[in-house]
Amino acid sequence: MDLQQHDGCRPVVSEHRAGRTPRRGYDGPGPRRLRRLLGTTIAVVVLARLVHAGLPLRPDEGGYLLIARHWAPGSGEFLYGDYHVDRPPLLMLFFRWAALWDSDAAIRLIAVPVVVAAVLAVAASGRLIGGHVAAVWSGVVAGALLCSPALASDQADGELFAVAFVAGSVLLALRAGRATATRSALAWTFGAGVLAASATLVKQNFVDGIVFLGVLVLARSARDRQAAPSTAATCIVALAGLATTYVLALVWLSSAGADLSQIASELAGFRGAALEAILGSSLHAPARRAVTLVVLATVSAMLPIAWVWVRWLRHRRGGPDPEQWALVALLGCGVLGVLLGGSYWPHYLQQLVPGIALGAGVVIAEGGRAARRMRVLARASVASAAVATAGTVAVYALVPSVSSPQQVGTWLAHSSHGGDTAVVTYGHPQILEQADLASPYPYLWSLQMRTLDERQQRLRQTLRGPDAPTWVVQVTTLDAWDIDRDGALRRLLADRYRHVADVCGYPVLLRVGVDRDLAEVPSCGTGGAWPG
Repeated sequence: MDLQQHDGCRPVVSEHRAGRTPRRGYDGPGPRRLRRLLGTTIAVVVLARLVHAGLPLRPDEGGYLLIARHWAPGSGEFLYGDYHVDRPPLLMLFFRWAALWDSDAAIRLIAVPVVVAAVLAVAASGRLIGGHVAAVWSGVVAGALLCSPALASDQADGELFAVAFVAGSVLLALRAGRATATRSALAWTFGAGVLAASATLVKQNFVDGIVFLGVLVLARSARDRQAAPSTAATCIVALAGLATTYVLALVWLSSAGADLSQIASELAGFRGAALEAILGSSLHAPARRAVTLVVLATVSAMLPIAWVWVRWLRHRRGGPDPEQWALVALLGCGVLGVLLGGSYWPHYLQQLVPGIALGAGVVIAEGGRAARRMRVLARASVASAAVATAGTVAVYALVPSVSSPQQVGTWLAHSSHGGDTAVVTYGHPQILEQADLASPYPYLWSLQMRTLDERQQRLRQTLRGPDAPTWVVQVTTLDAWDIDRDGALRRLLADRYRHVADVCGYPVLLRVGVDRDLAEVPSCGTGGAWPG
């Protein structure tokens, strides 16, 4: 038979006709059973995400939600109001949506359909590349990694939302290459460009979809020299998709009162300054986190999966095809994004999920020794995610100290009056969000303070000024990073504030001249361990 059907896609030339020896595919379950397995995967993903929704928010989530609750683009000093945050508008819109509900769990509930969409997009991409088998195993690996606390996937941080847009752009780019009509191909390409650009409007370094689309188009053009006119049209349409998305984002921000210099400064310029601040401080903590990142990538099976996939590509008969080259570029772009992150937090690894999951599915679909190894690793990723999820739930249930930020915030909420404000030194804005207290100091994270207020001039002005906070919560030493080497901040606090309580082992200060009826201090377990 000269033509064979490629799992519901357009017919493709068989390997017999192409003059190659057919590869032995994976002789596994039939399509119906595979569909049931994918359905089970989605159900488990939803269940796991709902479990995560009941756990306390971490610093990034709490900070973004606090900013979203005080949403005022164009009317404050910064892009979104009175607080500085270096995150693009599409991510903040997710949190603005969550801020419409009183429950802190809203943002993690919003993340449930987002993660399901990401898993389905990865599975659909796997089906286009390698058939039903690749679809299911790609979906299984993606689902496991996007629910694993080992990658901080229990949180609803920027990477989790950006991954969904990258996965969608990869799917549409693949669909464009299989479209039989030119108009359909260009429409899919335009959509791929829109979603690829949208990923960068969630997290700036998520250019993975753009890279995948570009490499896929160029690799196909290199294979088929006669496709130059259609390649040019595809590039133009892809660029149109990117440009349309960015123009709409700029129009929205400008209509809200932001100017281009402000957008460039907060969303781009700050990242370079922050990296300088990281490199200018002690590198012990980032180096330790980088080692931890390698360990997490190993125990979650990401690193072994990548290793088996790369070895399989090297020995693949005929070498990589355009789609495989695009997958290599996708994974390589993710690795570069992780390396350039600087701080090496566990959630950086989420950027690698689409490439890792698709690589696993494609290898398993091809069959052979590499497929057997990859199936073991895919199951290991599921087991790792299950163990990490169970362990996280157990720790939160049995070790009260890990929820100390929420307990401190709750104590503040019960002890404060309407109109009270607070500053946390340094970072951990989820305390303010839990307490429902605004802050007169605009830098909610320690990195922002170290970058934009490295001499603490603004912090000290805030503490001695007319809008000085009612409360100060100290969660790290005041001279962390040698930032208060001369003791100016310590002397100011001693003069303007008095110590009123230790909540979960952390000093809480109240401004001199202010009296409050203090709530009972919680036990907080053994105290002192801050998550994240």
